[in-house]
Amino acid sequence: MAAAADLVLHAYQRPPFMVAHGAAVSGITADIASKVVARAGLTFRWELTPAKRQLVLLANSRQPECGVGWFRNPQRERFASFTRPIYRDKGVVLIARPDLPLPSPLSLSRLLGHAGYTVLLKDGLTYGYHVQQALAAKVLARLIVTTIEQPQMVRMISAGRADAMFATLEEAQMLLVNGENGQGALRLLPLTDMPTGDLRYLMCSRQVPREWMRRLDAAILAEVGPLS
Repeated sequence: MAAAADLVLHAYQRPPFMVAHGAAVSGITADIASKVVARAGLTFRWELTPAKRQLVLLANSRQPECGVGWFRNPQRERFASFTRPIYRDKGVVLIARPDLPLPSPLSLSRLLGHAGYTVLLKDGLTYGYHVQQALAAKVLARLIVTTIEQPQMVRMISAGRADAMFATLEEAQMLLVNGENGQGALRLLPLTDMPTGDLRYLMCSRQVPREWMRRLDAAILAEVGPLS
């Protein structure tokens, strides 16, 4: 019988950051997490866990476990510990219909302040600090929250059932290159008031010993360098 792993790493399907292949997970943040945990001298196993479920598990955890690639905020700091950042996103962009009349230059505030736009949002997905702050303010655009995955969201926009959606640049490039855009029917647009991308972390349960957290931080610094 195989020895038990020191640490459970939770992932969910979010290409290109995390892609599950049976018991293994690869992708931008998944690969970094695997290297970091190994460098820290810990063994681990992957569990494929929906994002919302991860929050519940970490808040009520009885074992050492971490979610991979999470944003850090005060609400999550109440029940979880965070390592050093493991990755900085390339920023949030807009995927939009080609015939959608948009202001130039295009900003997040102008987009959400226009009552004529319909914007798709994925339920349970956090779009980073600046988008979340904008969504919490007065929004005139029509927001549709959906549980479908991002490729299906892109197809909805291609079919004219919505106008636009947010995605990280990494995700947007993958979605459009993979042909999810109806043979080039969609546009990838920058938002002028978006700063640099948000930082992503390992978000760990309180059951992860402090010494392990220190080892993980040292491994992150050696593997990816200082990001904050």
